[in-house]
Amino acid sequence: MLSIFTDRRKFSAGTVLCWTIHFFPAVISHRRQFNGTSLAGLLTKGINMTFSPQLLGSTLLTALLLSACQPESKPASLPDSAPAQQLASADNSRTAVDWPGSYQGVIPCADCSGIKLTLQLQADQQYQLSRYYQERADEPEQTSGRFEWSDDGSSIQLDDADGSRFLVGENRLLLLDQQGQRIGGELAAQYWLDKQQDEPDDSAPAVAAGLTIAGKWQLIELMQQSVADDNQVFLQFDPAGRVSGYTGCNNLTGSYKLQDAMLSFGPLATTRKACREDTLEPQFLEVLAKVDNISIAGEVLSLNRARMAPLARFRRLEQDQAE
Repeated sequence: MLSIFTDRRKFSAGTVLCWTIHFFPAVISHRRQFNGTSLAGLLTKGINMTFSPQLLGSTLLTALLLSACQPESKPASLPDSAPAQQLASADNSRTAVDWPGSYQGVIPCADCSGIKLTLQLQADQQYQLSRYYQERADEPEQTSGRFEWSDDGSSIQLDDADGSRFLVGENRLLLLDQQGQRIGGELAAQYWLDKQQDEPDDSAPAVAAGLTIAGKWQLIELMQQSVADDNQVFLQFDPAGRVSGYTGCNNLTGSYKLQDAMLSFGPLATTRKACREDTLEPQFLEVLAKVDNISIAGEVLSLNRARMAPLARFRRLEQDQAE
């Protein structure tokens, strides 16, 4: 008949050892003495045992199972202070800080004079990021997508290729390393981006002398995403301050006001056709409502808001194309 002996011992160091031994009483007893010590005593002392046929007699020990418990552990003590990237406040940046807006700064660069970062954060957790490698690149790199908040609401992570992370403060962002930690060293203070006032970027090319937005412009890019070449979305401006166009589903008409590079649209009226779900119309109308300035480079018109990346780009249509 198989019997079971179970014991549990706690040692001075706090280690707990427990075991269960299955044995046949006819073969071995846990009370049997070995060199003056019982089987239980040998296990308690941590002595390795080897049973031999001579010790057990002619009958083999068919089952012997020893299982150890994990040491009883106490909860790890919490650090006295939170990590550097956390905010020591009951309110977190997500709820207590007016974070939507455009941020700009020049961070260190290994092979150029600096990287000019412009990051636009929207309340719906969409972003537009511009990276301009000064004295090395002709055009900035544009990225857009979605960002997520950290569990403690103190930082955000972009869904770009680098998984860029930023600590969010009042009117400032701090670029973090890939582990979400502050970047140290002598250049640590150069990783801040400051929130920009809601005004056009003076460095952006505005409407050059002799150029006008009068004419017909076909959409080529919307929210940093290229659109199909055969799309029919356009805007047409006349010198008298009237604008008309096509949203990809409905016609629109209204007024506009342009002073230097500052552009604003008056109320825009559209027809009421039912639109397919994949139409560009909702985004297009949203962009027109946000625009406050423009820039023209060659035959490309950019509609912008503050210093963020262009919301939409258009190419000028020749007279025969405009008809």
